[in-house]
Amino acid sequence: MSVEAETTEENLSPIEAIYTGECPSLSGQSTLTFAIGRHPEDQSLHLRIVANTGGGMFCDEWARGTEIDALVQSGSVLISRSMCELHAGRSINTGGFVLSILKHLGLVRVNAENSRHHEMVPGTTFEQVALEAMGQGASGEKRKTLKLKKGEV
Repeated sequence: MSVEAETTEENLSPIEAIYTGECPSLSGQSTLTFAIGRHPEDQSLHLRIVANTGGGMFCDEWARGTEIDALVQSGSVLISRSMCELHAGRSINTGGFVLSILKHLGLVRVNAENSRHHEMVPGTTFEQVALEAMGQGASGEKRKTLKLKKGEV
């Protein structure tokens, strides 16, 4: 790869993946791999879909955390199509996959009145749930997890 090609790629996506995770799709028929990334200049967090075991098409471009927050906060009812705004004009599967990831991270939850609808978990932001997924609190310290012995609650 030429230096010019490398520079162009860096300019197109300077976001660095800092965490990779997996979660089930909303249907439970496939497993999604996702990445949380950080922009090196402004330190903003981003999300992207990396893989899908079900083989369905999706957009693998980064979505800015602040845009995710704005979208999630703007609607009292969230469905797969709501998330399509993050990647307008791209594969319709992407919206459902993003919603699956946000549900897994704890930013959204299933609506108690309609299991096909989701809603924002009050008091959460993308940054909070992303840091929690990475095992860090808001202060940046590693979270300690307690391991229970078999039979302990």
